[in-house]
Amino acid sequence: MTSMIKRMACWLAFFACVMLVGGCLVGLTGHGGMALAETVLMPADASKASTSDKIISEPDVVMVGAYLNDVQAIDLKNHNYMVDFYLWFRWKNPDIDPSSSLEFVNHSESWGTIITKSYEKPEVLPDGQLYQVIHVEGRMSRKLDLRDYPFDKQSISIEIEDAVRDTFGQKYVVDSISVNPALKLPGFQYKPPTMQSDDYTHPTNFGDTRVAQGSTYSRVSIELRVTRPIINAIVKNVLPILLTTICCSFVFLLSPKLVDSRFQIAIFSIFSIVALQITVGEDLPTVEYLTLLDTLYLYAYVYCIAVIALLIYITKLGHETAMDMAASVKVDRWGGGLLLGFYLMASGLVIAFALVR
Repeated sequence: MTSMIKRMACWLAFFACVMLVGGCLVGLTGHGGMALAETVLMPADASKASTSDKIISEPDVVMVGAYLNDVQAIDLKNHNYMVDFYLWFRWKNPDIDPSSSLEFVNHSESWGTIITKSYEKPEVLPDGQLYQVIHVEGRMSRKLDLRDYPFDKQSISIEIEDAVRDTFGQKYVVDSISVNPALKLPGFQYKPPTMQSDDYTHPTNFGDTRVAQGSTYSRVSIELRVTRPIINAIVKNVLPILLTTICCSFVFLLSPKLVDSRFQIAIFSIFSIVALQITVGEDLPTVEYLTLLDTLYLYAYVYCIAVIALLIYITKLGHETAMDMAASVKVDRWGGGLLLGFYLMASGLVIAFALVR
C-alpha cells in the first residue's frame, strides 16, 4: 500500500512538471514570445525599412541616335538655320515615351517645325526595348560668333531636353550619329557631326516654390562644324579691298605735277571702300564688336587717308625747280612704298591670326 502511494506521488509529480514546462512553453510562444520576437525582429525590420527609404530609383535610360539629312539654309543675319534630321529612341519603361515629351532648346520657329513619327505607337524590339523614330524639319537658332568673318568657324547645333522628367527620372545616352553623304552646304565646308549628352542645370526654379533651386535635365547636343573655303573668302571679300588700295597706291607713279589727278584717285578709292563695306554689311547682323572684315576695311581707310596726307606734304614741297621735283619724287617712291608695305603686313597678320585660331 505504501509503495502504491509512493508510485502515485511520483506520477503526480511527473505530470506537474510536464504541466509546468508546457505552461512555460505556451507563455514563450504566446504574448511573451511575441514580445520577444518583436524585440528581436523590430530592429531588423526597422533597418530594412530605413534602407528601402534610402534607395533612390535609377532614372530611365533612353538611348538616342541621330541622322542628319540636310541643312537647307544658314541665315547669318538672323542667327538661325533650317535643318532636316531624324532622331530615334530606345528605352525599357513602358510608362514613358521620350519621343513625345522631348523639346528643342534652341528652337527658332516652333510653329513652323514639322515632326513626323515613323510609328503610331512605339515598336517593341526582340530584346524587349521600345523603339520610336521621328523625322524633324525645323528652324533652329544659335548666336553665331562673327569675329573672324569671313574666315569664321561656325557650329550648326541642335539641343534636346525632356520637357517633363529631370535627371532623377530620365537620362539620355548617346547611341550613334551619321550624316547624309550627299549633304552639301553652298559656301561652306563641314566636318563629321558630333553628338554628346550632358546634364544642364537651369539657373531658375521657374517660380515653383516647392523647388529650392533650378532642376537639372539631361541634354543632348548635336553639332555640325562648318567653315568657309579660304580661297572663296579671299576672292569675294579680301581681294576687292586689296585691289582698291593698290589702285590708290598708283598715285605715287604719277608725276607730282598732276596734283588734281592724284587727289581724285585717292578720294575715289575711299568712296569705293565705303561702297564695298555697305554692300557686304547688308548680309551681316548688327553686332557689338568688329569683325575681321571690318578690321580690314579700317586698315584700308587708314591707308587711303595716309596716302592723302602724304600727297598734301608732297604738294607743299613744290615742283617748280628740278631740286624740288627730285625731292618730291623721292618722297613719293619711299613714302608710297613704306605705306603700302605696312598696310599689306598689317592686313596679312590679321588674316593669319584668324586662320590659325
